[in-house]
Amino acid sequence: MFPSDDDAGTTAISYTDQFLEAGIAKLDALFGAGYAKANPAALAAYLAACASNLNAFMLAATSLDDGAFDEALAAFEEQILQPAPKPKGRRR
Repeated sequence: MFPSDDDAGTTAISYTDQFLEAGIAKLDALFGAGYAKANPAALAAYLAACASNLNAFMLAATSLDDGAFDEALAAFEEQILQPAPKPKGRRR
């Protein structure tokens, strides 16, 4: 489940950092540059949703054998950690 040189805590921090960066990029892309910084509650809600989704995935995956878990984790990471969309210009 975790890279051999990392422990669970390091992995959790890594996911959180990735979710934070993705949240800033996605909120700013949707609502304009600086939106995430100006609206920390929206960013916190995004992070909470990501954490909840990851938790649900991990709980469901505990019933899988190792090979199926690895496949599911790879698919999850591919889907959830996609590059953030490029910011759109504001309409006037």
